Amino acid sequence: MAKQKLVTLEKTQQKKLKDSPPPPAFLYARENYIILGAGLVLLALGFLLMTGGHQPPTQFDPNIVYGFTTITLSTIVVLLGFAVVLLSIFWKRKIF
Repeated sequence: MAKQKLVTLEKTQQKKLKDSPPPPAFLYARENYIILGAGLVLLALGFLLMTGGHQPPTQFDPNIVYGFTTITLSTIVVLLGFAVVLLSIFWKRKIF
């Protein structure tokens, strides 16, 4: 009688294993997440470049506020970051 209970217990465990759904797979491959991380780093760097330099509140220096780094370079870095993030979404591994 003990053997019959053991067999039914094994069968129910096997049914549970068969009925359980497979673990969810990641939506993207590992390369996509690496490229996404690089794009997010570029975005953060671009926004940090937009802040400009440090100056006291009583002083206004237009060369710092409207300089090449804060206006041009930071905008290019942010747009490049958005392009890299978009690339990471559409990147597909080539299968031969």
